[in-house]
Amino acid sequence: MRKFSIFTVVFTFLALILGNLVVATESGDACGADWPFCNGSLIPVFTDYHVVIEYSHRIFTTLLGVVILINAVGAFITNRQSKAVRWLSMLSFGLLIFQSVIGGLNVLLGTPPGFSTFDVMFSQLLLVTMVLLSYSLHERESPVEPHHREAVAMSYKAFTVGFLFYIFQTVLGAFFKHSRASNVILDIPAHEYLITSESIANVIYSLHWVATVIVFVAALWFLIYSSKFRYHLTLAWAYMIFILLNAVVGIMIVVTKNTVLLSSIHMIVSTLTMMVGASVLGGYWFKLKKRHIKKA
Repeated sequence: MRKFSIFTVVFTFLALILGNLVVATESGDACGADWPFCNGSLIPVFTDYHVVIEYSHRIFTTLLGVVILINAVGAFITNRQSKAVRWLSMLSFGLLIFQSVIGGLNVLLGTPPGFSTFDVMFSQLLLVTMVLLSYSLHERESPVEPHHREAVAMSYKAFTVGFLFYIFQTVLGAFFKHSRASNVILDIPAHEYLITSESIANVIYSLHWVATVIVFVAALWFLIYSSKFRYHLTLAWAYMIFILLNAVVGIMIVVTKNTVLLSSIHMIVSTLTMMVGASVLGGYWFKLKKRHIKKA
């Protein structure tokens, strides 16, 4: 099941990228308010690329549901002795149901401003859960040196706090975009607004950057300790690089006001960051064994 779980993680990531393409090209309403049908038909007439993108996304997410279900049931049955596997399997299935309901409501309600934030939140949490479930199925262990245990545990606690802030930052950033608060600050017209007050938009924007600073400090702390004790060094560097890329792309969005292309890139980088961050936690919780090493 471990290899299939890795395949499920990749499949989930591709589904999120395709969903981002739907948002970037504004294809969310291409199939109308019919769900699970597209413009009243099971197989629509592909009149333009918007229909192709939205319909492809619907087919892909349906397949994703099947893959996640197989992964959850298979992991639960083959590793039922593991409490972590049991809980993560059930959580992945529960998040899949929530994600499906939110996606369906988003279509039926005509993609109201701000509502897509729930879609982003549950999809990112689903991705994190799939990564953790994959790591929980690993059998190889990497023991921690006894005299490193306290320092390593402290660095991972700092990372966990920073990663929780990163999840908060991602959801807040999605709300900033989908509520049209970003349009208010960037002075870009929109058809519908949830946030029309410039003051509220500025508060959301400021909170987003405060969270960014906390995430950066925690990532830097973890990178320093990771370099010192040689634990998850590659992941630590990758996480830091993606955090910096997130900040750079965010600044470029504000400066250029290119909310289509750059927002799409920002979402891809954010999703990659989420995968790497979840991998760090999964590696610590399920592969690093915090116990004494018996010396020969």
